[in-house]
Amino acid sequence: MTLFTLDLSGTVLAVIFGILVLYFGLSLWWFFISVLVEFLVVSALATQAGFEKKSAIRGYEKTRGWRNVMANGLVPVLIVFLYYVSNVYGHAFASGVLIYAFVAGVAGITADKFASEFGVLDGEPKVLINGKKAKRGTSGAVTWFGTIMGGIAATIIGITIFSLTLNPIYLIIIVAAGLFGNVVDSVFGYFEEKGIGNKYTSNLLCSLASAGLCAVLIFFIS
Repeated sequence: MTLFTLDLSGTVLAVIFGILVLYFGLSLWWFFISVLVEFLVVSALATQAGFEKKSAIRGYEKTRGWRNVMANGLVPVLIVFLYYVSNVYGHAFASGVLIYAFVAGVAGITADKFASEFGVLDGEPKVLINGKKAKRGTSGAVTWFGTIMGGIAATIIGITIFSLTLNPIYLIIIVAAGLFGNVVDSVFGYFEEKGIGNKYTSNLLCSLASAGLCAVLIFFIS
């Protein structure tokens, strides 16, 4: 079993993103990198779970390329860049919000990953928008098992920030934001089936929605 499931192009872009995070992450580079590595590890494990069954269901992709890395990593990298800019110009409050938004963005794509990888293994798929039954692997369809696993995934990532702040409110916000991003992905997945967008745009919007909701909630409670 391979731990990381990126092909050559995906690995190269992941390394480039990692270098950017190292530079723009300033003194917190280790934290940003650790969250991204956490995502890669748990996502790889989720990919391997029930792989034979998933392959039979939907011609499953075992490896991921640069498009996957771009869709999942662009928003977190941009947030780290904004974190750098906010520190350069002395906006401490914005820097703090961006840290939480970063974790939430990763929580969103991790929740979506788990929901997709485990959702095809159990439960009856139904299209989120209209509640109609769907084939396993259909974009925009959800299952009870996939939703639960998505929540677990968001919690795994959220615990990372909880270990720093020891504040359960921030953990709850990040988990909620991650689940919200997962819902957004399912909504846009419905349009994928109709030829509007693709899984990469849905993943990108998932991460953006999670980070955005988290930033708004943190801003208001702070």
